[in-house]
Amino acid sequence: MFPQSNYPVAVAKPIVQSRYRTLNDFIPSFLPGLLGAGQLFLWMAIIGLESASVYYDAGRGTIYAGFWCSIVFFVTWIATFCYLCCGKSSGCGTYLVIQNIINIVFAIILTIFTARFVKNPCLCYGALCYIPNWDFIYNDDFYDYHAYPCTERTFKKLSVLKALLACAILMLVCNFIFIIAYIVASIRFRNHQQSNSQQMNVAFQQQPAGVHMGVQPAYYPSSMGYPSNVHQQSVPTQYPSAPPNYYPSLDKY
Repeated sequence: MFPQSNYPVAVAKPIVQSRYRTLNDFIPSFLPGLLGAGQLFLWMAIIGLESASVYYDAGRGTIYAGFWCSIVFFVTWIATFCYLCCGKSSGCGTYLVIQNIINIVFAIILTIFTARFVKNPCLCYGALCYIPNWDFIYNDDFYDYHAYPCTERTFKKLSVLKALLACAILMLVCNFIFIIAYIVASIRFRNHQQSNSQQMNVAFQQQPAGVHMGVQPAYYPSSMGYPSNVHQQSVPTQYPSAPPNYYPSLDKY
């Protein structure tokens, strides 16, 4: 039977740290790509529908909002794809959130004006009221008018305006989806950091006191057994020999 140690042995387990996760790691990779593709197609549709609206009537039922709002829409979907190309970095994510907020403002402007034109296709603003319709260009009897009235051609753009309104609303939806996803990812990232800090504190408290103080932990005898003859073997005690007797030499005297 081998002797065993009664001393408790404290074992410090190594802390395995995973790769540091950023906020953008909590955003699904497919989501920015899907939203960027949707914004790209909506951008092209808005430009095409606005061009069709101007073709039917260049002065009424339009304020050319589809053209100047598309400049912001263009920057937004480009920024979305750049966000994927740069590996979803923190700086690109912050810029994309700001760009989506700006995009929401212009999408709301386009939605408001297009909704008014859907209710009244003959509505015009300022100098646009003096732009003649294509029907008046080939009719010399109407060149004396200062403001040209609506014609049947103007009302043909109603279906185009409804489609333009739908595209503006879908653009709003895309922007809100990304912002909501970014907020949810921020909450998850914050909870993840808190849980990691709690795990680090618990692991630090479970380490031996010697590790905490920065000194070498005390040595405890191992529970490993040794043969009995090792403990029973006695080592003879050696005592220092007495100094030799000093006798003075008689030749000296």
